[in-house]
Amino acid sequence: MTKKLADPANSVVHLALRRGKTSLAIGSGVLYERAGKTYIVTAWHNVTGRHTESLKCLSRNLATPDNVIATISCRMSSQGNEVGYIRRGITVPLEIDGKTTYYIHPQGWPRVDVVAIPIDPKGEYLSEGQVASGEQVNFSIPLVSAGLNGSVDSDIEHIQDAEASTSYINADLSQYLYASDDIFVLGYPKGITDYTGQPVWKRASVASSPHLGWNRQPQFLVDCASKEGMSGAPAIFHNRKGSIQIGGTKYITSGPATVLHGIYVGRLGSTSEFEAQLGCVWKKSVIDEVIDSAIHGPISDETMLPDTVVLECIKKQWPEEANYAESILDENCHYISYFVHSVMSALNGRANPDEVRNLVKMHAKSILETGA
Repeated sequence: MTKKLADPANSVVHLALRRGKTSLAIGSGVLYERAGKTYIVTAWHNVTGRHTESLKCLSRNLATPDNVIATISCRMSSQGNEVGYIRRGITVPLEIDGKTTYYIHPQGWPRVDVVAIPIDPKGEYLSEGQVASGEQVNFSIPLVSAGLNGSVDSDIEHIQDAEASTSYINADLSQYLYASDDIFVLGYPKGITDYTGQPVWKRASVASSPHLGWNRQPQFLVDCASKEGMSGAPAIFHNRKGSIQIGGTKYITSGPATVLHGIYVGRLGSTSEFEAQLGCVWKKSVIDEVIDSAIHGPISDETMLPDTVVLECIKKQWPEEANYAESILDENCHYISYFVHSVMSALNGRANPDEVRNLVKMHAKSILETGA
């Protein structure tokens, strides 16, 4: 069977975040391949259920996820002929024996809001279903399997499969994205989908320079009318006619042209429908950094360190500079902002920066009162 170019929508994963069997939130993700292994890449705040800065619980019932139902598109074929696609839901644990199953970025502060969940496509995963009588049934299925005795084969498609048509271009295509360019974010706004499980394509305009980054981080802004549920979605360039512009040269590929540019993680200041509809995209390079570092984060319930640990870190970071306490408490100086940043970096982001600021002030006042 001649393998046709993959549709990028088939690499998008619907994520239902849960605590036990209690539903908490809907998110988006993408199947990503690196060094022959498969990962579901999504937003850090999806799998932890916590705000990326304050670390407060995002769920109204103050619960954090410990598993996710990942609904993944599988390509079915029989005797070399493609039959079609079905989406299979598998239950993926986010915590096992007090350890997270996903990888985080080594930079804890400012937090990189991207994680990679390793999965084994040929492994057996729990799938939860329901029969006509309403009875719940569980069974194990692999995502990838070779059909025996004429049965149907099953396979998956990574986002790199959709990028295959541009692989012959000898250039780093991520370097050819500029402010004002149009891209697409593929995900599940408000969990919206139909019986096919396909993602929704949301058009986005690049709103800041990807080359300069945003807030000194490898991210850029997009103007996109996104909604809850889109966090973790892939942000891609896509041209159905295969046209792609690289500098002064236009290439026409053998099929639709797709380029992954990063992971969309949500809107900025989305407290009102009337605010600027600006969202953040972490660049593709951070995905490889997450995977290559292979660092497991703390389980969500232990993400925030106790005040005693934070205060001890403040004391260790405190400089011997004379009158430093006075400078910290001087509202006209910026000492406290720099110091809080250094403490947050030392803590690897495992604290609420506002609470750290309060503890810094408390420590400065204690020094002035005791002289020690």
